[in-house]
Amino acid sequence: MKKFLKFFGGFVVLLLALLIILPFFFKDKILDRVKTEINNTIDAEVEIGNLSLSMLKNFPNLYVELENVTVIGKNEFSNDTLASVGSLYTAVDLGSALSGTKLEVGAIVLTNTKVNAIVLESGKANWDIVKESDDTVVEEESGEVSDFKVIFEEVRVEDFSLLYADASLKTTLVVDDLDLTLNGDFTVKSTNLNVESQITGVDLDYDGVKYLKKAGLTLNAVIGADLQDMIFTFKENKLTLNELVFGIDGSIGMLEDGYSMDLKMNAQEADFKNLLSMVPDVFKANFEGIETTGKLALTAFAKGEYKEDFLPAFGAQLNVNKASLKYPDLKESVNNITINAMVNHPGGDLDLLTADINSFHFEVANNPFDVVLHVKNPMSDLYMSGLFKGVIDFAKIRHAIPMDSVKITGIVTSDVSFSGKMSDIEKEDYEKFMTKGDVKLKNFEFATPDFPQGIKIISSVLNFTPKYISLTSFNSKIGASDIQLVGKIEDYIPYALKDKVLKGNFNLSSNLFDINEFMTEEEEVKATSDTIPLSVIEIPANLDLRLVSSMKLIQYDKMNIENVKGLIVVKNAKAQLTDLSMDMLKGSMTMNGSYSTKNIEKPAIDFGLDVRDFDINSAYESLSMVKEMLPIAMNCSGKISSDLNITSLLDKEMSPVMNTLNGKGAIHSKMIVIKDNKAFDALAAALKNDKYKRISITQMDMDFVITNGNIEVKPFEAKVAGHPAKIYGTQSVDGKLNFTMDMLLPKEELGKEVNQYFDKLPGFDEVKELDVAVKITGTVDNPNVKLDLSKAIKQAQQAVAKELERRAKKELEKKGKDLLNKLFK
Repeated sequence: MKKFLKFFGGFVVLLLALLIILPFFFKDKILDRVKTEINNTIDAEVEIGNLSLSMLKNFPNLYVELENVTVIGKNEFSNDTLASVGSLYTAVDLGSALSGTKLEVGAIVLTNTKVNAIVLESGKANWDIVKESDDTVVEEESGEVSDFKVIFEEVRVEDFSLLYADASLKTTLVVDDLDLTLNGDFTVKSTNLNVESQITGVDLDYDGVKYLKKAGLTLNAVIGADLQDMIFTFKENKLTLNELVFGIDGSIGMLEDGYSMDLKMNAQEADFKNLLSMVPDVFKANFEGIETTGKLALTAFAKGEYKEDFLPAFGAQLNVNKASLKYPDLKESVNNITINAMVNHPGGDLDLLTADINSFHFEVANNPFDVVLHVKNPMSDLYMSGLFKGVIDFAKIRHAIPMDSVKITGIVTSDVSFSGKMSDIEKEDYEKFMTKGDVKLKNFEFATPDFPQGIKIISSVLNFTPKYISLTSFNSKIGASDIQLVGKIEDYIPYALKDKVLKGNFNLSSNLFDINEFMTEEEEVKATSDTIPLSVIEIPANLDLRLVSSMKLIQYDKMNIENVKGLIVVKNAKAQLTDLSMDMLKGSMTMNGSYSTKNIEKPAIDFGLDVRDFDINSAYESLSMVKEMLPIAMNCSGKISSDLNITSLLDKEMSPVMNTLNGKGAIHSKMIVIKDNKAFDALAAALKNDKYKRISITQMDMDFVITNGNIEVKPFEAKVAGHPAKIYGTQSVDGKLNFTMDMLLPKEELGKEVNQYFDKLPGFDEVKELDVAVKITGTVDNPNVKLDLSKAIKQAQQAVAKELERRAKKELEKKGKDLLNKLFK
């Protein structure tokens, strides 16, 4: 007996060892086979982090788990991860696997999966990765079709997230978390499938409009499944979207090239309050405690075949009858809310779709507002008709809808109707497209804590015609600033519906426009010590606007810009300025040129500036371009005039990219005083004379050329500290200096260290001024000044030679005189 026990114990130990060890012998072969089959099927980069096999986790079944699986696309999708799977696991019945006719598994579980589904504007999708193959049916050697089956009990999906971004449809769908359980008897031809699913964090954005935000969806259903003909029929079911509950009736079948469907959906438990849950952006924050009355009826259907170029018939209808809503602690309510809207499509071409808002009506404090809209033929020749009519009193709406600390008053009166085809607008047959009415805004005021100065529109009238909207008056105030605007907006319908070019012609006037009122506190702090950084302003390519401006005073930081007049034309992503004149920096400036954002990453300017009598110190402190181009202007006083033509790319703060700056110009000045400048401090040190720390330059007429940010100053004459000078040289794009000032200086200003050598020379006392070259090198921040005395030395040599010649001549004359005296004595 003891021997038997020892034998049995040893057998058990051996069996356990085999159960632990054997899977490792097959692991590599199975993983290689899986990878081979994937590569034969999928045209993408597939990586499998690990394959786990175990006979112990689910004995007597073989536990199989794939971990850290990633799928990355190729070509234009080579940088996109299509899918990543944390884990895919199941348990396989070894007996069924050895039978060769079926494979029985337990639950198939997919966990921690992320899918990024991307569609380009061309319509190409990143999930189209299955390689083409022959659709022939595999047959056994006997000629019979293989009846090998995979039998599973349950499918579970846990922690599944999805990002679907379709550029061709301008649609983005985000699902934060999806959990799904599907079970049934998949061994029979007909069965019931039990489905339980829950989705949270659903965002749906279409063409820039967010239709769902952080919505939730659940589906609990029993679905009758005909697994032979692949037809699925909804039985007991409940679909919940936020607070709306739907019931689904009908069936859906799978065809070789599409789907067949006959579905109906009806809202259950449909109070009007449930409809508000569909717009969480607006109502979610204050949803608790809201009082509503009224019911809604929401139905939808889809019937027919859905194929690549053919749609089934489908439609939806929403009815709300005399509903109301009232927020707690607010005295007014929104009453008589009536909605009758429907979408209908008979099947086939999408152009057959029609959409109708037969009625959308509400009242606030007995002020009614109505909207009617009818649309058909959306794909070929859009037809639409409708109206916007009513009164909105914002002061009363504030008492019906919570607006926290927002202050808003004013009355909008609207009476606009329209009808016609888009083709009539495109062909400019405006008489065939009817649009009439106006929108009036009176005594409108709006302010928030972040915008305390607020905006006030005293009066504004918009008159509508098919061709244009006429702005007959627009009189407004923003804080202390006032703006008056009149003009026309043309082609507004093609612009709104088909992204065509919007045309406009306006006259803008203002007595005061204070830019400081729009600055944040951070910008205000920045403004006290430095210029405020700007950011790139993009000019839309679909605008064609003409603006004639006349502004008496613009205030920016501590700078006043007065009498701004000129023409600005915005077209093809470019702003063209014509004779835009202004008084600023104690002088005046006229601008002609353009600012372009055709390439938003590289905005460009091409300007001609005519500057008259700018205060040079104010210009340095206010204009970054002056700091870049003329750093010597720091701590200067005086007035300058300039004729300047430049082209350049701009950086993200709207400053010139210096190595792209090209142009030419001239600077003129009658008097400039320079002090506390590093270059002239160095000059004073070189001359041992502190008076050159503060010098004056008179009657300067300087021409310069800019090539890729390198500035070349042509030789010009001026008086520096009262002494004649010729100045010329270059400043490189990286700030390196190479300037020369040829100056005629009194010899005493060269200092004792220099003069002590010259004073010993015969005849030097006759020299009053020396020709000196001042060489300025180094950088803008660290200039190096040296004196070039080569010309002064030549002057000294010439003076010495002249003196020696004079002395020799005098000595010769004396000797001659002495000789004559001896001869005639």
